[in-house]
Amino acid sequence: MQDAQHFDAIVIGGGPAGSTAARKMATLGLRTLVLERSRHPRYKACGGGVPARTVKLVGLSIEEAVEGEVSTIEVSHFGERSFRKHSAEPFAYMVMRDRFDALLLSAAAEAGAEVHEDEGARAIEVNATTVCVTTERGRYIAPYTIGADGATGPTGRWTGLGQTLPRSAAYELEIEAPAASLERWEATANVDVGYRPWGYGWVFPKAGRLSVGLVLSPGRGQSIRAETARYVERLGLRGASVSSAVGHPILYRRGTTTAIARGPVLLTGDAAGLADEFTAEGIAYAVHSGTLAAASVEAALGGAGQAAAQYQEAVDRSIQAELDAARAISRMYYRCVTLWPRLALWASRQVDYFWRAFFRVMRGEARYDSELKRWPLLRASTRVL
Repeated sequence: MQDAQHFDAIVIGGGPAGSTAARKMATLGLRTLVLERSRHPRYKACGGGVPARTVKLVGLSIEEAVEGEVSTIEVSHFGERSFRKHSAEPFAYMVMRDRFDALLLSAAAEAGAEVHEDEGARAIEVNATTVCVTTERGRYIAPYTIGADGATGPTGRWTGLGQTLPRSAAYELEIEAPAASLERWEATANVDVGYRPWGYGWVFPKAGRLSVGLVLSPGRGQSIRAETARYVERLGLRGASVSSAVGHPILYRRGTTTAIARGPVLLTGDAAGLADEFTAEGIAYAVHSGTLAAASVEAALGGAGQAAAQYQEAVDRSIQAELDAARAISRMYYRCVTLWPRLALWASRQVDYFWRAFFRVMRGEARYDSELKRWPLLRASTRVL
């Protein structure tokens, strides 16, 4: 095997978190390597609903990856008692993750990052000052490694980070829907609730097809395919052509006690459990955490403190507070719709401030924690329930 190559930072994984971190570090002049086990564009199991605030966080145009916009949400309870709420501006963009992720990885390469596709990490050796990452092609050494290899990636296992994070199950179908269904869901997302103890079904409209799926709470993974089949039938899509069907876990970091960085290793995005327990969305937090990781590495290489401590403190301050607020809202909302569905759906339809707050968060005009402070009734409800 060839002699080890040296970099300022190695990024394991070329998804939104890894590509963002690599682009930011390369822009700062750091010699950056991205190890991506697949070749982009590659299929990624994901509903593909990107909150509008993500565009602000990315700092790039994602227009070429966008297949539609969503400004209306239809809430239903197992297909019944449905109602719609409208946002004055789009609150989410619909993308296929193969094109979206490829766009971000290309931007990292254009910024100067060295990108190795079809080259996954096989092992990591960590000591006090460096990390050595071994692949089937070579060995790479750097003062810092950013783990951006998702909820099932090996970086966390190899380094002992994030191993106690709870997880839920998600199952997603890409359906070649008939014209009537495409028209029904044009610019509209469905959120179907009532699953115990929490979870929801979704419909996201895309170009010529619908992304349909289900996310269920920890421990419910064994029933998710059957539940999804029933949801598809309620949507009137039974028998429609399914181009892909993939399940995947979602990790959740709760509070600040679980370490996601130690020594020269920093976990980002899904690998760190940075997903919102109200919507199970993680792309915005992946991009945000990638940016924070890059800034922490750059500061540490410049002699300003330790990257791990800086990064975890930044995540706790600017991301974890919002995730904890999202979890509180999730517990309140899903508990209500499972225990008192008729009353909860009626109240949810009548009380507009909840949806105005939600749209503000998705558009990047507010945060979950700021909305909890802004609305005493919502804050009180999360404490009582």
